[in-house]
Amino acid sequence: MDYRFAKRIVASEGKIENAEAFLTEKRLQIGLKEKNLITLKGKSFVILDFGKEVSGGARILTFAVSGKKDVRLRFGESVSEVCADLGEKNATNDHADRDMTVELQPYSDMTFAQTGFRFLRIDTLHRNTEILLKTVVAAVDTHTRPEDGSFECDDALVNEIWNTAAYTLRLCMQNGYLWDGVKRDRLVWIGDLYPEMRSAFCLYGDVPEVLNSLDFAWEETPLPDWMAGMPTYSVWWLYILSETYLRDGNKEAYKKYMPYVHDVLAQIGKHISKMNGAVDFGSNFIDWPSNYERGGDKTKKYDCLSGVAYLTKLSLEKTLVFLRENGQPTDLCEKLLHRLAKGNHTVQKYKQVAGLGVLSGDKSENNRQVLLRDGAHGLSTFMSYFILTAVAAYGEYDTALSMMKEYYGGMLSVGATTFWEDFDINWLENAGRIDEMPTPDKKDVHGDYGAFCYVGLRHSLCHGWSSGVIPYLVETVGGVHWEGVGMKKCVITPHLSGLTHVKLTVPTVHGNMFVEHKLLDDGTVDTIVSAPGEIEVKVFKNG
Repeated sequence: MDYRFAKRIVASEGKIENAEAFLTEKRLQIGLKEKNLITLKGKSFVILDFGKEVSGGARILTFAVSGKKDVRLRFGESVSEVCADLGEKNATNDHADRDMTVELQPYSDMTFAQTGFRFLRIDTLHRNTEILLKTVVAAVDTHTRPEDGSFECDDALVNEIWNTAAYTLRLCMQNGYLWDGVKRDRLVWIGDLYPEMRSAFCLYGDVPEVLNSLDFAWEETPLPDWMAGMPTYSVWWLYILSETYLRDGNKEAYKKYMPYVHDVLAQIGKHISKMNGAVDFGSNFIDWPSNYERGGDKTKKYDCLSGVAYLTKLSLEKTLVFLRENGQPTDLCEKLLHRLAKGNHTVQKYKQVAGLGVLSGDKSENNRQVLLRDGAHGLSTFMSYFILTAVAAYGEYDTALSMMKEYYGGMLSVGATTFWEDFDINWLENAGRIDEMPTPDKKDVHGDYGAFCYVGLRHSLCHGWSSGVIPYLVETVGGVHWEGVGMKKCVITPHLSGLTHVKLTVPTVHGNMFVEHKLLDDGTVDTIVSAPGEIEVKVFKNG
């Protein structure tokens, strides 16, 4: 357990003496003769800012209490959240209590809550209360293993985006699994795991959380059930399993999955039309911004069907390689891919669907127009990897990086220290910051937006799926691509997108690989690579 002292006091009210002592680092042991205490008298409150979002709770060292002992604690990812009552702007205790009343005892050292938060509001509730505190610290439970992977360039904003995405993912790697978020959705949503998996492999040499999560979803979902009750999540499971195998090449570890893989392929095949290659599971989910509900936007319905077909094709192409490499029958997978090839799709609106289309081989002019329309508007945190990679596939490398900076930089501009479950560039118009007290003249970017299951303050501001910019930066800007199985052959084709100097550390199953790119005066890129001996590297300098 790590402990962090507050960085600043956001606001306070009532009779609070020596509040600045909250910011003083002290020995975390309560004693009988404490000095430099903080006193809270009567009805009062204080809001502490721990500087960045953390996973954990609050450790409160209390020296003395007179009168009634109960205080209210509210943990929040924004200042707005710690100031809201349950139900107000959809503030909730879903998945983890973050709004609670507790008793503080004299000479005590107690830790409360286990959630995701940056801010803590402490309210004393009674007129006759007097509480003397030694200190309050954030008790942080995040894993501390070092990041093997790194990315550094000559653009400070790009570096900040990488570091924030990496920190977001770190907070969501909990209990040996990959969670969606630390405030809410502390679950293994296997259909949401793809960008987390890709990011984790760019940051850590060993990521047991991926197979643990695949196992968990597999073990709790016997056929004919779909994983998490969502057909596309079973499609994602195949995709993640196959890509994880291509990375490590450990045939023995994947034998146990083979019967299930064949059976779930057969179940998926029942939903692929033999006539025209259309895919319809009845419930067709790509991501929340594009989600279609009965009676909703017909454009969404059409694009969701296209997206599900594209996703199924991507998944089955990877599954085909997985089966072939493991000496398994491929007839069914090949037959289903032949059906899918009959599909004809024209994406109407959603960039995430066009991105899936491009990566599945549909590099049409229509998809290009959809992807480039209105810049960073229409990006999706969950699908950022697919959108940015697809934009770059048309040679629009500078555009892709600019979109990334505008979109992810937008969250940073309003105080984000982790990236969010969802975000829309339009939310920035007249938006207040999440680290300031909300005011009537500014939009509450946390409490006033959101949709579906993340309306208002229920919205997670630390969601691991938003980290897809990490593999984008490694693969497209850094140009690092793997061929075959087991990370034995690497082709490097950098696209610096206006950057002049990029340094990467890339974790592999054989050890770390180091790559450095420098833009030369003649417009070519000089690349230096240091790789483990097991890896064959080919570099294209003029990428």
